[in-house]
Amino acid sequence: MPRDGRTIVVPWLVALAIAGCNAPIRPLGRSPLAPAQMSSDSVVLEMFFVRFPFGDATVNNKLWKQIDEQPFSAELRQRWTKNGFRVGLLNEPLPEELSKLMQLADKSQPDEEISESKVKDLGSEPRVIRRHLQIRAGQRSEILASGVYDELPLLLCEQGQLCGQTYYQAQGVFAVKSFPESDGRVRLELTPELQHDRPRQRWVGNQGILRLDASRPKREFDDMTVTAELSPGAMLVLSSLPNRSGSLGHHFFTEKDGRLEQKLLLIRLAQTQHDGLFNPPESSPDEASAAH
Repeated sequence: MPRDGRTIVVPWLVALAIAGCNAPIRPLGRSPLAPAQMSSDSVVLEMFFVRFPFGDATVNNKLWKQIDEQPFSAELRQRWTKNGFRVGLLNEPLPEELSKLMQLADKSQPDEEISESKVKDLGSEPRVIRRHLQIRAGQRSEILASGVYDELPLLLCEQGQLCGQTYYQAQGVFAVKSFPESDGRVRLELTPELQHDRPRQRWVGNQGILRLDASRPKREFDDMTVTAELSPGAMLVLSSLPNRSGSLGHHFFTEKDGRLEQKLLLIRLAQTQHDGLFNPPESSPDEASAAH
């Protein structure tokens, strides 16, 4: 007696489905483990946050004598000084004081995206945090310079006048943009800003395209924008002045963890498209002949 046709077809369909799920995937000519390529206009910044005792004379005096503050205009430096900031450029090799501060003299930093050396006594061994930031040309990114203050009474020097204002849920941030140059250098623009209060939804537009933005309100200090030309290995150094308590720079670059501490922010140009690591791989002879 012949079997129902369905009892024959169904097992075959099941067998084909199982075979299809386990069929080997043909390679597409590139290993899935190959490293991702940077976009043509990207750069990689390496950032170090270094904490040290507030007012430390070795850092605030001896080290800063070896950091070049002259590339920036006198007007900008004066504006930064009045608001408690300090900025300069540093080329390799690093000063001995900074090498010791970053714990680089006797041991190298681990090759991680985010690393932190944990110590109990920050007076004898400062804490160092390292981060990497990949950024495309002209694209805004952010560097969080401080924690969030529940209430921040701020003293500002604007147009030669000292004024004060209190912000709530405030955090110091640097807005950063990069512009690669043809000779391998990169022009960096850093603008300090204070983000505060809760996120607020609003519609923003650019070239006729509207999108819903849920960011926090921010106070931008465009008149303190720093523009620096960095060569590979060069560092932009930022910190606060210990004699400007209550200033914007003080709130950006101090933390209280049992006692008051200062911070250094070091921004180093780590990699650009001019580095061989990110050059496209050369074609093999077989691939070259196939292309022709």
